Amino acid sequence: MEIKALSPERKMTVKEVSEILRLDSRTIQLKVKELFPDEVINGKTTYLNESQVTMVKLDLEKKFEVKTGLEKKLLIKQGYDLLMEEVHSMQGQIEEMKPKAEFYDQVAGSKDAIDMGTVANVLNIKDMGRTKLFRKLRELGILKENNQPYREFIDRGHFRTIEQTFTKPDGSTHVNIKTVVYQKGVDFIRKAVTK
Repeated sequence: MEIKALSPERKMTVKEVSEILRLDSRTIQLKVKELFPDEVINGKTTYLNESQVTMVKLDLEKKFEVKTGLEKKLLIKQGYDLLMEEVHSMQGQIEEMKPKAEFYDQVAGSKDAIDMGTVANVLNIKDMGRTKLFRKLRELGILKENNQPYREFIDRGHFRTIEQTFTKPDGSTHVNIKTVVYQKGVDFIRKAVTK
């Protein structure tokens, strides 16, 4: 903050100093009283010469970190630079996450349900076909022993069960309960089995 040079006969009031420094006049008054107790007379306007104003400013800079216009611009620039570093970092993270987001959009966007064999093919996890995938999901507590999902995972919209009827060679008709996976469940399974 620049203070104009004062001529020997020109002095500034506490109010003028407070306006220049953008601080409360009471703060300036207290500082003047501390630094120049003989200058302050109750009921009278206090005038400060150039060296007194400079001393008040320097002392308050230590206490309140009063910044000049240039100092403020430098602080703003530093803040801007830090913000831009953060933005660049986030852009890198976004680029890294794009393939995962696209995969999620593909599998979560569809309302169709697929069987566990297809899920195993889609996930393409090394040495994990349909049977091993069922076993892993049972171990994780997602599927029951009969390969049907627990209610919690059905309610979350990851799985559903469907009834299938089939006829045995002897002519008898039977009902089989089959577990199928909604598309958003595919991503859930991928996360669960690759932890």
